[in-house]
Amino acid sequence: MKIRHILSLCLLLAFSFNSMACDICGCANSGSYFGLLPQSHKSVIGLRYQHLNFVTHRDSKVLRTDESFNIGEVYARFFPVKRVQVMAFVPYRTDKQVTSADVKKQNGLGDITVLANYNLFNTFMDNENSGSFSHTLMVGGGIKLPTGNFKFDENNTLEVANANFQLGTGSTDFILSAFYTVNKDQWGFATNISRKFNTTNSQDYRFGNQLYGTVDLYRSFQIGKISLTPSVGVYGEHAAHGVQKGEVLEITGGKMLNATAGVTFFSNKWTLGITGQKPVAQKSASGHVIAKERVLVQLGFLF
Repeated sequence: MKIRHILSLCLLLAFSFNSMACDICGCANSGSYFGLLPQSHKSVIGLRYQHLNFVTHRDSKVLRTDESFNIGEVYARFFPVKRVQVMAFVPYRTDKQVTSADVKKQNGLGDITVLANYNLFNTFMDNENSGSFSHTLMVGGGIKLPTGNFKFDENNTLEVANANFQLGTGSTDFILSAFYTVNKDQWGFATNISRKFNTTNSQDYRFGNQLYGTVDLYRSFQIGKISLTPSVGVYGEHAAHGVQKGEVLEITGGKMLNATAGVTFFSNKWTLGITGQKPVAQKSASGHVIAKERVLVQLGFLF
């Protein structure tokens, strides 16, 4: 076989594997990590920054792909009426994909998410002097809008032949969620679970439905008027297979479990936090995609 034929075959293989990447990635289909939600009786508006890294076929010199995702978000939480909490996330993304052949970049608005939750009970909201014990349960759901660009041509080598390396999913998706928080003196426990139902976009591609959630244990220390709250926990995510033009893509989907650790500062008017995640177990795209450490920084103003 001639050298040019061998090179052509290698490029074809690389192109084919890239077009079938996982659904658990840094794209708009990835699950949401909320971090610690400050003072559940107050409204908040702020900024968040997330950095994520993934490696595909890391042991191959020809097929290896490194992808990084930088996501800045404006987020808000407010109470239009008592017991109803509305949350909104407006992301702007800067993504980069590095292969043995070239480097591709993209940036722009991502998919906007809006959630509405109802407080089934909130002892802190009902009575701020309720004592050393308080707990909150919120249930609800929301919608993810196709505001981010989703457009790729598998036959165009100038574009990224990867459904995950897009600014959005191109689909309107629906979310069910529940949040529970309990506090006793300086200790607290927070958990959230969400289920995301994806629809088919205009290019006849549907990402697999997802289940994701968090569990966090934290303790608060009072330093003057500032509360210092370190936390540890886990973040888990499971995605079903994607479907393209009616065909189930067996190499898509997967599951992941991350250990989380962070610290959050609270005051009466603002909150500042940083959280890191490290994968402890994962299997995405039949093991071809490896998620690396990720970080979340957020600053919010309470009112």
